Amino acid sequence: MEFNILEPLVDEIKSRGYQRIAIQSSDVSAAVSVCSELHDRCKSLEPNREFYVLGDVFVGSCCTDVIAARRTDADYVIHVGDACQSFVESPVPIRFLFNPVTVDTDILFCVLSDRLSTYNFDRILLVYHSSLHHISGLFVTWLSGYSKPSFIAQCMEHILPDDGVYNHENVFCYRKILRCCSDTALETGYINDLHMGEQDTLVLFLYAGTRNNVTEDHIALKSVGSQFHVMSVDTLEYSIMDSRGHSLRSRRYHKVGKIQDASTIGILVVARTIKGYRELRRAIVRLIESQGKRCYTFSVNCLTEAKLANMPNIDIFCMLSCCESILSLPEEIGRRVVYPFELLVAFDCIDWSLPYEFDFVTLTSYIPESSTDETTSYGGEIRRLQGGCEIQLQVDSFMDTLQDNSKRTFGGVDPLEGITREPKVLPGFHGIASRYDHEVDK
Repeated sequence: MEFNILEPLVDEIKSRGYQRIAIQSSDVSAAVSVCSELHDRCKSLEPNREFYVLGDVFVGSCCTDVIAARRTDADYVIHVGDACQSFVESPVPIRFLFNPVTVDTDILFCVLSDRLSTYNFDRILLVYHSSLHHISGLFVTWLSGYSKPSFIAQCMEHILPDDGVYNHENVFCYRKILRCCSDTALETGYINDLHMGEQDTLVLFLYAGTRNNVTEDHIALKSVGSQFHVMSVDTLEYSIMDSRGHSLRSRRYHKVGKIQDASTIGILVVARTIKGYRELRRAIVRLIESQGKRCYTFSVNCLTEAKLANMPNIDIFCMLSCCESILSLPEEIGRRVVYPFELLVAFDCIDWSLPYEFDFVTLTSYIPESSTDETTSYGGEIRRLQGGCEIQLQVDSFMDTLQDNSKRTFGGVDPLEGITREPKVLPGFHGIASRYDHEVDK
Protein backbone atom coordinates (compact mmCIF):
# COMPACT_ATOMS: atom_id res chain seq x y z
CA MET A 1 0.00 0.00 0.00
CA GLU A 2 1.20 3.51 -0.83
CA PHE A 3 1.49 5.24 2.52
CA ASN A 4 1.20 8.72 1.00
CA ILE A 5 -2.58 8.21 0.99
CA LEU A 6 -2.45 8.18 4.79
CA GLU A 7 -1.70 11.90 5.07
CA PRO A 8 -5.40 12.96 5.15
CA LEU A 9 -6.00 10.35 7.85
CA VAL A 10 -3.11 11.59 9.96
CA ASP A 11 -4.35 15.18 9.67
CA GLU A 12 -7.88 14.16 10.61
CA ILE A 13 -6.76 12.13 13.62
CA LYS A 14 -4.64 15.02 14.90
CA SER A 15 -7.15 17.79 14.23
CA ARG A 16 -10.10 15.97 15.81
CA GLY A 17 -8.11 14.55 18.69
CA TYR A 18 -9.02 10.89 18.27
CA GLN A 19 -7.36 8.80 20.98
CA ARG A 20 -8.38 5.18 20.29
CA ILE A 21 -8.32 4.18 16.61
CA ALA A 22 -9.53 0.75 15.44
CA ILE A 23 -8.36 -0.57 12.06
CA GLN A 24 -10.19 -3.31 10.15
CA SER A 25 -9.33 -5.11 6.93
CA SER A 26 -9.95 -8.44 5.22
CA ASP A 27 -6.16 -8.52 4.85
CA VAL A 28 -4.82 -8.48 8.41
CA SER A 29 -1.25 -7.84 7.21
CA ALA A 30 -2.45 -4.67 5.44
CA ALA A 31 -4.22 -3.56 8.60
CA VAL A 32 -1.04 -4.13 10.62
CA SER A 33 1.01 -2.09 8.12
CA VAL A 34 -1.45 0.80 8.26
CA CYS A 35 -1.56 0.57 12.04
CA SER A 36 2.24 0.72 12.35
CA GLU A 37 2.52 3.63 9.94
CA LEU A 38 -0.20 5.66 11.65
CA HIS A 39 1.31 4.85 15.03
CA ASP A 40 4.72 6.16 13.97
CA ARG A 41 3.26 9.36 12.51
CA CYS A 42 0.86 10.19 15.34
CA LYS A 43 2.45 8.83 18.50
CA SER A 44 5.16 11.49 18.77
CA LEU A 45 2.63 14.29 19.29
CA GLU A 46 0.28 12.31 21.54
CA PRO A 47 1.94 9.52 23.56
CA ASN A 48 -1.39 8.26 24.94
CA ARG A 49 -2.95 7.73 21.51
CA GLU A 50 -3.65 4.03 20.90
CA PHE A 51 -4.18 2.00 17.72
CA TYR A 52 -5.84 -1.41 17.45
CA VAL A 53 -6.19 -3.99 14.67
CA LEU A 54 -9.52 -5.82 14.61
CA GLY A 55 -8.22 -9.29 13.85
CA ASP A 56 -11.48 -11.14 14.52
CA VAL A 57 -14.72 -9.52 13.44
CA PHE A 58 -18.35 -10.51 13.96
CA VAL A 59 -19.54 -9.82 10.41
CA GLY A 60 -18.18 -10.28 6.91
CA SER A 61 -14.89 -8.50 6.29
CA CYS A 62 -16.65 -6.29 3.73
CA CYS A 63 -18.73 -4.68 6.51
CA THR A 64 -17.40 -2.28 9.11
CA ASP A 65 -17.69 -4.10 12.42
CA VAL A 66 -18.84 -1.48 14.87
CA ILE A 67 -19.47 -4.11 17.54
CA ALA A 68 -15.85 -5.29 17.51
CA ALA A 69 -14.67 -1.67 17.56
CA ARG A 70 -16.70 -1.05 20.70
CA ARG A 71 -14.66 -3.70 22.49
CA THR A 72 -11.63 -1.45 22.22
CA ASP A 73 -13.71 1.60 23.15
CA ALA A 74 -12.61 3.13 19.84
CA ASP A 75 -13.57 6.69 18.95
CA TYR A 76 -12.55 6.32 15.28
CA VAL A 77 -12.70 3.34 12.89
CA ILE A 78 -10.66 2.92 9.69
CA HIS A 79 -11.78 0.28 7.19
CA VAL A 80 -8.92 -0.68 4.86
CA GLY A 81 -9.50 -2.26 1.44
CA ASP A 82 -12.67 -3.46 -0.27
CA ALA A 83 -15.94 -2.59 1.42
CA CYS A 84 -19.56 -3.33 0.53
CA GLN A 85 -20.41 0.29 1.44
CA SER A 86 -23.40 -0.80 3.53
CA PHE A 87 -24.59 2.12 5.60
CA VAL A 88 -24.15 1.17 9.24
CA GLU A 89 -25.46 2.84 12.36
CA SER A 90 -22.25 3.74 14.14
CA PRO A 91 -21.71 5.75 17.34
CA VAL A 92 -18.25 6.73 16.07
CA PRO A 93 -16.95 8.09 12.74
CA ILE A 94 -15.90 5.55 10.10
CA ARG A 95 -13.32 6.28 7.43
CA PHE A 96 -12.84 4.07 4.36
CA LEU A 97 -9.29 3.70 3.06
CA PHE A 98 -9.37 2.09 -0.38
CA ASN A 99 -6.41 0.45 -2.11
CA PRO A 100 -5.76 2.64 -5.18
CA VAL A 101 -4.58 1.08 -8.44
CA THR A 102 -2.65 2.71 -11.28
CA VAL A 103 -4.76 3.39 -14.38
CA ASP A 104 -3.85 4.87 -17.77
CA THR A 105 -6.88 7.15 -17.91
CA ASP A 106 -6.08 8.53 -21.37
CA ILE A 107 -6.33 5.11 -22.97
CA LEU A 108 -9.26 4.14 -20.75
CA PHE A 109 -11.43 7.11 -21.71
CA CYS A 110 -10.49 6.80 -25.37
CA VAL A 111 -11.58 3.15 -25.47
CA LEU A 112 -14.71 3.89 -23.46
CA SER A 113 -15.79 6.70 -25.76
CA ASP A 114 -15.31 4.51 -28.84
CA ARG A 115 -17.24 1.66 -27.27
CA LEU A 116 -20.18 3.70 -26.06
CA SER A 117 -20.54 5.50 -29.39
CA THR A 118 -21.87 2.24 -30.86
CA TYR A 119 -24.75 1.90 -28.37
CA ASN A 120 -28.02 3.79 -28.10
CA PHE A 121 -28.94 5.19 -24.70
CA ASP A 122 -30.52 8.34 -23.29
CA ARG A 123 -28.74 8.41 -19.92
CA ILE A 124 -25.71 6.74 -18.34
CA LEU A 125 -24.81 5.74 -14.80
CA LEU A 126 -21.16 4.94 -14.04
CA VAL A 127 -20.44 2.62 -11.11
CA TYR A 128 -16.81 1.94 -10.20
CA HIS A 129 -14.93 -0.44 -7.95
CA SER A 130 -13.68 1.10 -4.70
CA SER A 131 -10.04 0.77 -5.83
CA LEU A 132 -10.81 3.41 -8.50
CA HIS A 133 -12.20 5.97 -6.09
CA HIS A 134 -9.06 8.10 -6.26
CA ILE A 135 -9.81 8.92 -9.94
CA SER A 136 -13.54 9.51 -9.47
CA GLY A 137 -12.93 13.18 -10.26
CA LEU A 138 -11.61 12.20 -13.69
CA PHE A 139 -14.72 10.07 -14.24
CA VAL A 140 -16.84 13.14 -13.53
CA THR A 141 -14.86 15.23 -16.01
CA TRP A 142 -15.28 12.57 -18.68
CA LEU A 143 -19.01 12.18 -18.02
CA SER A 144 -19.54 15.93 -18.08
CA GLY A 145 -18.60 15.93 -21.75
CA TYR A 146 -21.74 13.99 -22.64
CA SER A 147 -24.75 15.92 -23.85
CA LYS A 148 -26.96 13.22 -22.32
CA PRO A 149 -27.84 13.05 -18.61
CA SER A 150 -24.86 11.48 -16.88
CA PHE A 151 -24.65 10.14 -13.33
CA ILE A 152 -21.98 8.59 -11.14
CA ALA A 153 -22.52 6.26 -8.17
CA GLN A 154 -19.79 7.49 -5.84
CA CYS A 155 -18.23 5.42 -3.07
CA MET A 156 -18.51 6.83 0.43
CA GLU A 157 -15.36 7.99 2.20
CA HIS A 158 -16.97 8.64 5.57
CA ILE A 159 -19.86 7.51 7.69
CA LEU A 160 -20.55 9.92 10.51
CA PRO A 161 -22.78 9.13 13.51
CA ASP A 162 -26.26 10.63 13.24
CA ASP A 163 -25.29 12.99 10.42
CA GLY A 164 -28.64 12.52 8.69
CA VAL A 165 -27.09 12.28 5.21
CA TYR A 166 -28.49 8.83 4.46
CA ASN A 167 -31.38 8.87 2.01
CA HIS A 168 -32.24 5.66 0.17
CA GLU A 169 -33.82 7.76 -2.59
CA ASN A 170 -30.39 8.91 -3.79
CA VAL A 171 -28.44 5.69 -3.32
CA PHE A 172 -27.64 2.99 -5.88
CA CYS A 173 -25.94 -0.18 -4.62
CA TYR A 174 -24.99 1.65 -1.41
CA ARG A 175 -23.27 4.39 -3.41
CA LYS A 176 -24.43 7.98 -3.52
CA ILE A 177 -25.96 9.07 -6.84
CA LEU A 178 -24.53 12.32 -8.21
CA ARG A 179 -25.51 14.05 -11.44
CA CYS A 180 -22.62 15.36 -13.57
CA CYS A 181 -23.18 18.86 -14.94
CA SER A 182 -21.56 20.41 -18.00
CA ASP A 183 -19.14 22.46 -15.88
CA THR A 184 -17.92 19.33 -14.01
CA ALA A 185 -19.98 20.35 -11.00
CA LEU A 186 -22.01 17.71 -9.17
CA GLU A 187 -25.62 17.76 -8.07
CA THR A 188 -27.52 15.30 -5.93
CA GLY A 189 -29.14 12.65 -8.09
CA TYR A 190 -32.07 10.41 -7.28
CA ILE A 191 -32.98 6.87 -8.21
CA ASN A 192 -36.06 8.09 -10.10
CA ASP A 193 -33.81 10.20 -12.35
CA LEU A 194 -32.14 7.02 -13.61
CA HIS A 195 -35.37 5.44 -14.92
CA MET A 196 -33.89 2.12 -13.91
CA GLY A 197 -35.50 -0.79 -15.73
CA GLU A 198 -35.87 1.11 -18.99
CA GLN A 199 -33.84 0.04 -22.02
CA ASP A 200 -32.58 3.56 -22.73
CA THR A 201 -30.66 3.64 -19.42
CA LEU A 202 -27.09 2.30 -19.57
CA VAL A 203 -25.30 1.19 -16.41
CA LEU A 204 -21.51 0.93 -16.78
CA PHE A 205 -19.42 -0.84 -14.14
CA LEU A 206 -15.62 -0.38 -14.12
CA TYR A 207 -13.44 -2.73 -12.12
CA ALA A 208 -9.73 -3.35 -11.54
CA GLY A 209 -7.89 -6.59 -10.91
CA THR A 210 -9.86 -9.78 -10.45
CA ARG A 211 -13.41 -9.63 -11.72
CA ASN A 212 -15.83 -9.01 -8.85
CA ASN A 213 -18.82 -11.21 -9.63
CA VAL A 214 -20.60 -10.36 -6.37
CA THR A 215 -20.70 -6.63 -7.11
CA GLU A 216 -21.69 -7.38 -10.70
CA ASP A 217 -24.59 -9.52 -9.50
CA HIS A 218 -25.73 -6.78 -7.14
CA ILE A 219 -25.75 -4.20 -9.93
CA ALA A 220 -27.37 -6.63 -12.37
CA LEU A 221 -30.25 -7.34 -9.98
CA LYS A 222 -30.77 -3.61 -9.41
CA SER A 223 -30.77 -2.74 -13.12
CA VAL A 224 -32.89 -5.49 -14.71
CA GLY A 225 -34.40 -4.17 -17.93
CA SER A 226 -31.66 -1.59 -18.50
CA GLN A 227 -28.42 -2.01 -20.42
CA PHE A 228 -25.60 -3.29 -18.20
CA HIS A 229 -22.00 -3.17 -19.42
CA VAL A 230 -18.83 -4.19 -17.57
CA MET A 231 -15.25 -3.18 -18.37
CA SER A 232 -11.83 -3.93 -16.89
CA VAL A 233 -9.57 -0.89 -16.56
CA ASP A 234 -6.54 -3.20 -16.73
CA THR A 235 -7.19 -5.37 -19.78
CA LEU A 236 -9.88 -3.11 -21.31
CA GLU A 237 -12.03 -6.22 -21.73
CA TYR A 238 -15.60 -5.11 -22.41
CA SER A 239 -18.65 -7.28 -21.65
CA ILE A 240 -22.36 -6.77 -22.27
CA MET A 241 -24.29 -8.23 -19.34
CA ASP A 242 -27.85 -7.11 -20.16
CA SER A 243 -29.30 -10.56 -19.47
CA ARG A 244 -27.38 -11.17 -16.23
CA GLY A 245 -30.10 -9.80 -13.96
CA HIS A 246 -32.85 -11.75 -15.73
CA SER A 247 -30.84 -14.96 -15.39
CA LEU A 248 -30.25 -14.45 -11.67
CA ARG A 249 -33.91 -13.71 -11.03
CA SER A 250 -35.07 -16.75 -13.00
CA ARG A 251 -32.85 -19.04 -10.94
CA ARG A 252 -34.19 -17.64 -7.68
CA TYR A 253 -37.91 -17.44 -8.34
CA HIS A 254 -38.48 -20.97 -6.97
CA LYS A 255 -37.45 -19.61 -3.56
CA VAL A 256 -40.77 -17.76 -3.39
CA GLY A 257 -42.66 -21.04 -3.56
CA LYS A 258 -40.44 -22.57 -0.87
CA ILE A 259 -41.29 -19.71 1.47
CA GLN A 260 -45.00 -20.11 0.86
CA ASP A 261 -44.81 -23.86 1.52
CA ALA A 262 -42.70 -23.51 4.68
CA SER A 263 -44.34 -23.90 8.07
CA THR A 264 -41.29 -22.83 10.09
CA ILE A 265 -39.01 -19.98 9.00
CA GLY A 266 -35.75 -19.01 10.64
CA ILE A 267 -34.27 -15.51 10.53
CA LEU A 268 -30.47 -15.49 10.38
CA VAL A 269 -29.17 -12.22 11.79
CA VAL A 270 -25.61 -11.60 10.61
CA ALA A 271 -25.35 -7.82 10.17
CA ARG A 272 -26.60 -6.22 13.37
CA THR A 273 -25.36 -2.71 12.70
CA ILE A 274 -26.71 -2.00 9.19
CA LYS A 275 -29.15 0.88 9.22
CA GLY A 276 -32.75 -0.27 9.64
CA TYR A 277 -31.86 -3.78 10.84
CA ARG A 278 -33.98 -3.73 14.00
CA GLU A 279 -37.06 -2.34 12.29
CA LEU A 280 -36.83 -4.86 9.44
CA ARG A 281 -36.28 -7.82 11.76
CA ARG A 282 -39.29 -6.96 13.90
CA ALA A 283 -41.47 -6.30 10.88
CA ILE A 284 -40.49 -9.60 9.24
CA VAL A 285 -41.14 -11.59 12.42
CA ARG A 286 -44.63 -10.17 12.73
CA LEU A 287 -45.30 -10.59 9.03
CA ILE A 288 -44.34 -14.28 9.18
CA GLU A 289 -46.46 -14.90 12.26
CA SER A 290 -49.40 -13.07 10.70
CA GLN A 291 -49.28 -15.74 7.98
CA GLY A 292 -49.78 -18.45 10.61
CA LYS A 293 -46.19 -19.70 10.37
CA ARG A 294 -43.64 -20.36 13.09
CA CYS A 295 -40.68 -18.00 13.24
CA TYR A 296 -37.38 -18.23 15.13
CA THR A 297 -34.53 -15.73 15.14
CA PHE A 298 -30.88 -16.82 15.25
CA SER A 299 -27.91 -14.51 15.73
CA VAL A 300 -24.88 -15.97 13.94
CA ASN A 301 -21.40 -14.80 13.07
CA CYS A 302 -19.67 -17.06 10.56
CA LEU A 303 -22.44 -18.96 8.80
CA THR A 304 -21.59 -22.58 7.97
CA GLU A 305 -23.48 -25.58 6.63
CA ALA A 306 -22.98 -27.36 9.97
CA LYS A 307 -24.78 -24.59 11.84
CA LEU A 308 -27.78 -24.87 9.54
CA ALA A 309 -27.73 -28.66 9.90
CA ASN A 310 -28.15 -28.24 13.66
CA MET A 311 -31.57 -26.73 13.00
CA PRO A 312 -33.33 -29.48 11.02
CA ASN A 313 -36.84 -28.30 11.88
CA ILE A 314 -36.39 -24.97 10.09
CA ASP A 315 -37.79 -25.27 6.57
CA ILE A 316 -36.15 -22.15 5.14
CA PHE A 317 -33.92 -19.33 6.44
CA CYS A 318 -34.19 -15.62 5.70
CA MET A 319 -30.78 -13.98 6.03
CA LEU A 320 -30.39 -10.40 7.24
CA SER A 321 -26.95 -9.31 6.08
CA CYS A 322 -25.26 -7.03 3.60
CA CYS A 323 -25.77 -7.79 -0.09
CA GLU A 324 -22.16 -8.90 -0.57
CA SER A 325 -22.46 -11.59 2.11
CA ILE A 326 -25.79 -12.85 0.78
CA LEU A 327 -24.74 -12.95 -2.86
CA SER A 328 -21.47 -14.75 -2.08
CA LEU A 329 -23.00 -17.67 -0.16
CA PRO A 330 -21.70 -21.09 -1.26
CA GLU A 331 -24.27 -23.31 -2.93
CA GLU A 332 -24.59 -25.78 -0.04
CA ILE A 333 -25.69 -22.93 2.25
CA GLY A 334 -27.53 -20.87 -0.34
CA ARG A 335 -30.03 -23.62 -1.15
CA ARG A 336 -31.62 -23.15 2.32
CA VAL A 337 -31.37 -19.37 2.44
CA VAL A 338 -33.65 -16.73 0.92
CA TYR A 339 -33.31 -12.97 0.64
CA PRO A 340 -35.69 -10.62 2.51
CA PHE A 341 -36.93 -9.35 -0.87
CA GLU A 342 -38.07 -12.86 -1.80
CA LEU A 343 -39.85 -13.30 1.51
CA LEU A 344 -41.79 -10.07 0.96
CA VAL A 345 -42.70 -11.23 -2.55
CA ALA A 346 -44.00 -14.53 -1.15
CA PHE A 347 -46.31 -12.67 1.23
CA ASP A 348 -47.54 -10.19 -1.43
CA CYS A 349 -45.76 -7.15 0.03
CA ILE A 350 -43.64 -6.55 -3.09
CA ASP A 351 -44.34 -7.34 -6.71
CA TRP A 352 -41.80 -9.69 -8.29
CA SER A 353 -41.45 -7.36 -11.29
CA LEU A 354 -39.78 -4.65 -9.16
CA PRO A 355 -35.97 -4.45 -8.99
CA TYR A 356 -34.32 -6.49 -6.26
CA GLU A 357 -33.96 -4.50 -3.06
CA PHE A 358 -31.37 -5.11 -0.35
CA ASP A 359 -31.70 -1.87 1.63
CA PHE A 360 -33.26 -2.58 5.02
CA VAL A 361 -35.01 0.78 5.32
CA THR A 362 -36.62 0.43 1.90
CA LEU A 363 -37.69 -3.17 2.53
CA THR A 364 -39.36 -2.21 5.79
CA SER A 365 -41.40 0.46 4.01
CA TYR A 366 -43.04 -2.23 1.85
CA ILE A 367 -44.41 -4.18 4.82
CA PRO A 368 -48.00 -3.08 5.64
CA GLU A 369 -48.41 -1.40 8.98
CA SER A 370 -51.15 -3.87 9.83
CA SER A 371 -48.48 -6.59 9.87
CA THR A 372 -46.04 -4.64 12.02
CA ASP A 373 -48.71 -3.60 14.54
CA GLU A 374 -50.42 -6.97 14.87
CA THR A 375 -50.51 -8.45 18.36
CA THR A 376 -49.73 -12.15 18.53
CA SER A 377 -49.23 -14.76 21.23
CA TYR A 378 -47.92 -17.63 19.16
CA GLY A 379 -47.76 -20.94 20.97
CA GLY A 380 -48.08 -19.22 24.36
CA GLU A 381 -44.31 -18.67 24.37
CA ILE A 382 -44.06 -15.02 23.40
CA ARG A 383 -46.74 -12.41 23.88
CA ARG A 384 -46.40 -9.08 22.09
CA LEU A 385 -47.65 -5.90 23.73
CA GLN A 386 -48.66 -2.57 22.21
CA GLY A 387 -45.68 -0.37 21.31
CA GLY A 388 -43.60 -3.24 19.99
CA CYS A 389 -42.44 -4.51 23.39
CA GLU A 390 -41.97 -8.22 24.03
CA ILE A 391 -42.24 -10.24 27.20
CA GLN A 392 -41.08 -13.84 27.51
CA LEU A 393 -43.40 -16.00 29.58
CA GLN A 394 -41.72 -18.19 32.17
CA VAL A 395 -41.48 -21.86 31.21
CA ASP A 396 -40.62 -24.82 33.39
CA SER A 397 -37.64 -25.80 31.28
CA PHE A 398 -36.10 -24.12 28.27
CA MET A 399 -35.06 -27.49 26.89
CA ASP A 400 -38.70 -28.58 26.90
CA THR A 401 -39.58 -25.81 24.45
CA LEU A 402 -37.13 -27.11 21.83
CA GLN A 403 -38.51 -29.52 19.27
CA ASP A 404 -36.50 -32.69 18.67
CA ASN A 405 -33.48 -31.35 20.52
CA SER A 406 -31.95 -34.83 20.41
CA LYS A 407 -31.19 -34.28 16.72
CA ARG A 408 -28.73 -31.51 17.53
CA THR A 409 -25.06 -32.37 17.40
CA PHE A 410 -24.02 -29.40 19.56
CA GLY A 411 -24.19 -30.27 23.26
CA GLY A 412 -23.95 -26.78 24.71
CA VAL A 413 -21.26 -24.65 26.30
CA ASP A 414 -21.06 -26.25 29.75
CA PRO A 415 -17.33 -25.99 30.68
CA LEU A 416 -17.59 -29.14 32.85
CA GLU A 417 -19.25 -31.25 30.14
CA GLY A 418 -17.61 -34.70 30.13
CA ILE A 419 -15.24 -33.86 33.02
CA THR A 420 -15.36 -36.16 36.06
CA ARG A 421 -12.80 -34.33 38.21
CA GLU A 422 -12.96 -30.70 39.20
CA PRO A 423 -10.14 -28.88 37.38
CA LYS A 424 -7.54 -26.99 39.41
CA VAL A 425 -5.38 -24.05 38.36
CA LEU A 426 -1.65 -24.63 38.93
CA PRO A 427 1.28 -22.21 38.59
CA GLY A 428 2.79 -22.33 35.12
CA PHE A 429 6.10 -21.45 33.46
CA HIS A 430 7.07 -18.29 31.64
CA GLY A 431 8.93 -17.99 28.34
CA ILE A 432 8.56 -18.14 24.59
CA ALA A 433 6.72 -20.92 22.81
CA SER A 434 9.87 -22.94 21.98
CA ARG A 435 11.23 -23.15 25.54
CA TYR A 436 10.71 -22.00 29.12
CA ASP A 437 13.03 -19.67 30.98
CA HIS A 438 14.28 -22.41 33.31
CA GLU A 439 15.29 -24.53 30.28
CA VAL A 440 17.60 -21.93 28.71
CA ASP A 441 20.81 -23.45 30.10
CA LYS A 442 19.87 -27.03 29.25
